[in-house]
Amino acid sequence: MSRRKRYHRGGFTLLELMLVMFILAMLAAAAGFAIFQIQKNAQREFAMTQIRLLSDACSQFKLRNGRFPTQLEDLIVAPANISPQRWGGPYLQANAQGQLEVPVDPWGLPYNYMADDTNNRVLITSNGPDLQQGTADDIPSAADR
Repeated sequence: MSRRKRYHRGGFTLLELMLVMFILAMLAAAAGFAIFQIQKNAQREFAMTQIRLLSDACSQFKLRNGRFPTQLEDLIVAPANISPQRWGGPYLQANAQGQLEVPVDPWGLPYNYMADDTNNRVLITSNGPDLQQGTADDIPSAADR
């Protein structure tokens, strides 16, 4: 047997180990970015769904009362100028804890609400992930899409 074969080590070089670690880090970064994008899209879709539900509740309120609610809270508590019998609410379902409340957007802020009786619609928007109104990431109501 030659001397070369006897002294041959079976293992990985530092360069090979670093290359494998680099590849694993790149794969982890790509997976993390994909998960972040999925969560971001899910939050946006959830906000759009809540806006549609709030818009539908406002339409039901208008059918019963002849006008849109002044504020979103009118969907869960009868306004002072409408009798509880005529009001016909609440127009929103209770949350998981059994409480009636107007939902907040996925970022924890209340939805922006404006009734547009002239055009027979409501405008409900979310400020989006940057929490600032009037920026590019705002989520508009269905009427504005």
